[in-house]
Amino acid sequence: MKRILIVLLCSIFAIYLLIAQENKENPQPTPADKPLTKYTKEFALSLLKGVDDSMYPKIFKAKMSMETIRKGRNPIKFVYEVYSKGGTKALMEIVYPARDKGKKILLLDNNLWMYVPDVSRPIRLSRNQSFMGSTFSNEDVSDVTWEDDYDPLITGEKGEMLLLTLKAKRKDVAYKQIDIWVNKETRVPTEGVYYGLSGKPIKKVFFSNVKEIAGLLRPLDMRMIDLLEQGAYTDVKVLELQELETLPDYKFDASQLGR
Repeated sequence: MKRILIVLLCSIFAIYLLIAQENKENPQPTPADKPLTKYTKEFALSLLKGVDDSMYPKIFKAKMSMETIRKGRNPIKFVYEVYSKGGTKALMEIVYPARDKGKKILLLDNNLWMYVPDVSRPIRLSRNQSFMGSTFSNEDVSDVTWEDDYDPLITGEKGEMLLLTLKAKRKDVAYKQIDIWVNKETRVPTEGVYYGLSGKPIKKVFFSNVKEIAGLLRPLDMRMIDLLEQGAYTDVKVLELQELETLPDYKFDASQLGR
């Protein structure tokens, strides 16, 4: 009996060591929530605005590619065009592949709709649903700014990099919190972690291929990694980006999506 107990205790200890080693090699991020007192709230707000500005111009037209990789499945590829105005209005239209050509997603303030050819009325979408089977949410690809949906804090610093923690202002957004590392000089983001409504990390993003377009440095490539599905990620690449002076409001009219 004593020998069995010793063997059992040794087995439990061995399992504990294995778990501890795995956690050490693959640490899970934890949400940052304590602001650095050396930075004011006003500076955090200006930093977030700078990040939004560095991602895309206020009014623009763009062409983007998207490729999703999942283990044991064929890659999913899309090409779509985006029109955006002021961060609260955006229209996406898929141009490739042929089977999905003509599908559109409209963001108008806090509302999302999808138009599918041959369907009479637009379909209301949830912001946190996956976009076309990718690791991006509908919110990620249609809402090009964070300023209106998240409240910023500066919670970390490493050299020229600041950790910008974004807390959701409303319950209908896709994430409870987003932690983004940002270059405090260029305001360009480099990587980040997205937290689900439960507070657990669910995605990790990397920004790359930084180039100057329309007067600012902008990251043109993004990789979104699904932390809940091993080996699953989506790459988005900006193929074309054009700053515009204006866009007519009728382009973002839900009743006109089929035209």
